Amino acid sequence: MRTITLPKTALAALATLALLGACKDEEAKCTQEQAEAKMTAFAQEMQKVAASNPAKLAELAPKAAEIQQQLTANPDDTAAACKALDDLTAMLK
Repeated sequence: MRTITLPKTALAALATLALLGACKDEEAKCTQEQAEAKMTAFAQEMQKVAASNPAKLAELAPKAAEIQQQLTANPDDTAAACKALDDLTAMLK
């Protein structure tokens, strides 16, 4: 089995998004379940890209770091987390 090494910024972004799962904002435009599904889709896409085009992950690292900073600044904003996951997933495709 091949080991996939992910950039630290991508792992940090995933960790930040996982922490958002603990938030219970009933009025958010994106539910915790939706955020978790988006995180799963992002992780799967990231694994595909890591296997086929690792250089692309390195190119996206600055944007992932920027998004992580925004999410860290607003950890209770599940709508922002969903948008960030959508944006990151789109950048991987």
